[in-house]
Amino acid sequence: MNRRQALLATGGTLMLPSLARAAWPEREITVLVAYGAGGSTDVCTRAVAAEAEKILNVPVQIVNRTGGQGTSAPAQAATSRPDGYTLATAGMAALAIMPHVLDLSYTLDSFSYLPGYARYLYGIAVPADSPFRTMAELIDAGKQRRLTFAAAGAPQNIGMFELNARLRTRFGFVPFPGGAEAVTAAIGKHVDFVVQNPPEMLPALQSGRLRLLASASDVRWKEFPDVGTLREQGIDLAVDSVLGLVGPKDIPSERVELLSRAFLQAAQAPAVADTLHRFGMIPAPVAAADFERMQRTAFAEFGPHLRAAGLARR
Repeated sequence: MNRRQALLATGGTLMLPSLARAAWPEREITVLVAYGAGGSTDVCTRAVAAEAEKILNVPVQIVNRTGGQGTSAPAQAATSRPDGYTLATAGMAALAIMPHVLDLSYTLDSFSYLPGYARYLYGIAVPADSPFRTMAELIDAGKQRRLTFAAAGAPQNIGMFELNARLRTRFGFVPFPGGAEAVTAAIGKHVDFVVQNPPEMLPALQSGRLRLLASASDVRWKEFPDVGTLREQGIDLAVDSVLGLVGPKDIPSERVELLSRAFLQAAQAPAVADTLHRFGMIPAPVAAADFERMQRTAFAEFGPHLRAAGLARR
């Protein structure tokens, strides 16, 4: 039995040295990142890649493929040669939401799924002098009249659509090309509130230009430990999105298994956790099968919300 066979036979209990000596991969692996260089998705993926290449003993190269609201990278990966050398970042927006909205070249069945590694955080904030001091006040007002919110897109807007459906609020979505623009709109009072990630919101929150009403995720923000989540405030909702990796369909199963073990191990490295926390994300090591299951479940759940909001293609 060679070392690679031993690795597979023991369920991955042989750690870094065994993976490093495996017969495959023989050359660098490319990870297509769906967003621009320097953003949270890019930086956090680079941190995972740096750990994974120590395990795989080959370089893991990052190539940014922006556009299409996060769909360009998985679209390219889906049509790549299924040899395991080209992967892409993908999250709930690209896999579970945008296929309902855009006419894409891929479906959920176009991929080999690899692990998830990071969870995005979201928050709901109002301008500093807003009359709404709590989420309860914001929701009560939203039941009486139309209030507008800024966001860069999914899944933040989907969470607010779900609130509308559950609580009969009248929150209207005003889209912006990026989180920074959405935050600026809230600061300038062009909208009533904003739903975004920590990296875009923290400077305005910490300078007093915005006020955080709730974490829209399942955990509180470490920078604002006294601000509760929506669920802690009696609203049974969390805006959730786990970032993971996909490759083209039909990558040989033994390669998928080896890559999955390597990236799952990499996602648990302390250096990765440090980077994620600095960029407003939290570690989420999720096995490949669970990551795929999450996307398929979310795809089925989001369809009715998008159709009700008039955003679905059909």
